[in-house]
Amino acid sequence: MLFFLLISNFLYALGTSSYLISHIAFNSYDFENVFDQFDFEKNELNLNDYQIKLIALINLNKLSFANDIALKILEKDSDNQEALIVNFVYLLSKNKTNKINIYLNNNRKNINKLIDFIFLKNNELKSSGEISNSFIEIVKASFDNFPSSNEINYNLLIFYLSMSTILNSENNEAWFLTGQLYQMIEEYEKVEFFYKKISSHSSYFIDAQRNIAFNYGKLFAFEKAEKKIIDLIQISKNHPDLTKVLADFYRSNRYFKLAVKQYSELIKNKEKNLWNLLYLRGICYERLNKWNLAEKDFLSSLDFKPDSPNVLNYLAYGWIEKDENIDLSLNMLEEAYEANPNSYYILDSLAWAHYKKNNLELAAELMEKVIDMAPGEAISLDHLGDIYFSLNRKREAVFFWNQAKDLAEPEDKINENIIEKLENYYEG
Repeated sequence: MLFFLLISNFLYALGTSSYLISHIAFNSYDFENVFDQFDFEKNELNLNDYQIKLIALINLNKLSFANDIALKILEKDSDNQEALIVNFVYLLSKNKTNKINIYLNNNRKNINKLIDFIFLKNNELKSSGEISNSFIEIVKASFDNFPSSNEINYNLLIFYLSMSTILNSENNEAWFLTGQLYQMIEEYEKVEFFYKKISSHSSYFIDAQRNIAFNYGKLFAFEKAEKKIIDLIQISKNHPDLTKVLADFYRSNRYFKLAVKQYSELIKNKEKNLWNLLYLRGICYERLNKWNLAEKDFLSSLDFKPDSPNVLNYLAYGWIEKDENIDLSLNMLEEAYEANPNSYYILDSLAWAHYKKNNLELAAELMEKVIDMAPGEAISLDHLGDIYFSLNRKREAVFFWNQAKDLAEPEDKINENIIEKLENYYEG
């Protein structure tokens, strides 16, 4: 799209080293600090400085202040598109559309393509609601054209969404996308403000509530986060999406019994993605040393989704550790690896299956790839040590066992076994 090509120049213009060094607050999405540091009486700022202040003010919903800056920019650069956008939105908010039309009529032949896309339809000024939605389209186009988060200028996208909500405070999609942007830059404390702007009747409401609940787990200690998530569940009248957030929260914090209770309720009610709920409950059972129940859940999950690489991996690895169904496990892991060759967890399991089959050279080759992908993975380091020991590469085995011992977490449950292997080696 033409308008996207125009905004992309600005996306990169803000990325120079001098900008990054001199505008730390702006680059850190601290728009309040940018506003606090700005001297409105100072007339010596360059266009880039003014542009930064302009975007920060809009992102703080300070349209009147922003319009003052826009007018200063337009004195120096009458075609500056961000300044024109702010000025036009300000005039719309004051019902002064005649001034916009005068500008558009005077510049009909040379109208900026981005301005045309946002404000005009068949050469006529759009309604405020339509203009609000045009800003959303720009943001969506930016995501489509910059798939990597490292390439996205979040300040500018928040600017466009702020314009959208200034024009239409009931634009739930704009509020939701703003929350998502702040979520992506991990500004979790700000996210809730935007998500809570969304109407309870909106199709975005539950997704917003789910994200709020998820963020509580990142913002607060366990007890406070748990209470806040439960409160949201009650407000939502026990919506299953929020119940799953609570179940996942318990699981990630290793409260596996509590997680099982929540997953079981969802499974009983046959909620969506039943295969995944069974898989997650199976993980909890496995961590609780209830393998028979875990195995049953993994098999049931595969009944619903037989090609899930994660479920295939978890079940196969569990069997391998118990020296059961080795041939079947190897076939399952080859299928899982073909589906997801970038998973070092799956590759570790595949290497371990070959070790159990005494395919030691292949096992070593695969496990070495795992260590290249995840050099700090203690269990894989331990596995590689075992493989090397079986290949009579004992010094290398000891080296990797020691590394695994140093890096292992308590939940890995491998330290005792490693210490025993090392003691046996040193005792000769």
